[in-house]
Amino acid sequence: LHISQAALTRFAKKCGFTGYREFVFQYQHQASKPDTHSHKHSPLTKRVLRSYTIMREQTQDLIDEEQLERVAQLIDDAERVYFFGTGSSGLIAREMKLRFMRLGVVCEALTDQDGFAWTTSIMDENCLVLGFSLSGTTQSVLDSLLDAKEMGAKTILFTSAPNKNSQAYTETVLVASHNQSSYIQRISAQLPMLILIDLIYAYFLEINRESKEKIFNSYWENKKLNGYRRQKRVRKS
Repeated sequence: LHISQAALTRFAKKCGFTGYREFVFQYQHQASKPDTHSHKHSPLTKRVLRSYTIMREQTQDLIDEEQLERVAQLIDDAERVYFFGTGSSGLIAREMKLRFMRLGVVCEALTDQDGFAWTTSIMDENCLVLGFSLSGTTQSVLDSLLDAKEMGAKTILFTSAPNKNSQAYTETVLVASHNQSSYIQRISAQLPMLILIDLIYAYFLEINRESKEKIFNSYWENKKLNGYRRQKRVRKS
């Protein structure tokens, strides 16, 4: 290979090493180790784990940190936050509610069309709606986001297939996706959304972190106290 020493050094530094010599040393050290883990796993296990790796890498390529900061700020600014999703995306909506309400967010998860309709009818400019549709074709979610926008609410769509209406939303967050045959056989299609939830949660937590940590800690303290009170009532009865 006709590659200059300087180019190799730059490459090594991009990989997190201080220089090319450290890179070579670490490579030789790893190569000399017996691969004890790979022999433990069957080809099927390796394929599933590889699918997870591919999905994580695809998600990493799509991450827009400035957008994540905007989404976190929108959640922090809103007086009420709603999460819309059906089917497996409804599970994502519920997960977000559980995560964010423990940090003091006034929020609710809706998972059916009637719930979407009733909720959007009472929204205003102080509301935020996050809708989840991996396929980008869940019409009840897409239409409800547009209805929420007409009521003045800010809207965010999480999808792997944005369409022409995506520009109508406040933000459209791109989600990685395997082709259908792959993810049905191997891993959950919702994994990339869960990764994004963790990222948004982390960015949101950094906004006035001390205050949010107090709220989170008080939640667990109250939960322990309520458990103690229940045990006390049981003993008395």
